[in-house]
Amino acid sequence: MKPIATIALSFLLASAAPARADDYENALGATRRGDFASAFKLLKPLAEKGDARAEAEVGAMYLTGKGIAADPKSALKWLRLAADHGNASAQFNLGTMYLEGQGVLRDYKEAMKWNLLAAGQGLAAAQVNIASMYYDGAGVAQDYKEAAKWLRLAAEQGDADAQLNLGNMYVAGQGVERDLLRGYMWTQLATESLSMGEAEKKAVRDMSAKTLSPEELARAQALVARCRQSQFKNCD
Repeated sequence: MKPIATIALSFLLASAAPARADDYENALGATRRGDFASAFKLLKPLAEKGDARAEAEVGAMYLTGKGIAADPKSALKWLRLAADHGNASAQFNLGTMYLEGQGVLRDYKEAMKWNLLAAGQGLAAAQVNIASMYYDGAGVAQDYKEAAKWLRLAAEQGDADAQLNLGNMYVAGQGVERDLLRGYMWTQLATESLSMGEAEKKAVRDMSAKTLSPEELARAQALVARCRQSQFKNCD
């Protein structure tokens, strides 16, 4: 399966603003400008006062080295605080740390625990992590059907990595009944938002189309249009 989701800052994953929203919004503006150092200065006092969103951002910044020198120990501290406060992005980042063994000893049990909590809040990246664990048999019995289930949840939210992997599973008949039309559909949708060069996208599209007859290709393209127009809700 394609590599697990990348640890990232979580501003855009946050929910409605709590107290001191102005400082948080100013930090968001600084991040959009690429001024992570200013964002960190605004976020750290909020985190120290128990703002879960700020705790999550500070933890992610310590982890990625944006705005402050990378410090996995401090990242773990702040992410755990935010995760314990129910912040989904922190739960995902913490789960990814345990899954990758980044700054901590790899621990699949902890990885599954935190990713399940984030996935339960609808976070697609965490759903992809869980799918990768079931697909690879990482800390759990390998289960392609379970992997496909979690990929579908993320794919229906528009997650391109999930769409690509789900499409590949349809083509291979892993965890789902083999269906080249839906394999084409999901891989085509994935290429519309994947971060890859045009040549690579074309290669993916051509690969998924080459086994289809002209009639099948027309039907598959109709599936793509219907799924896209329904915002990934009518893709069966």
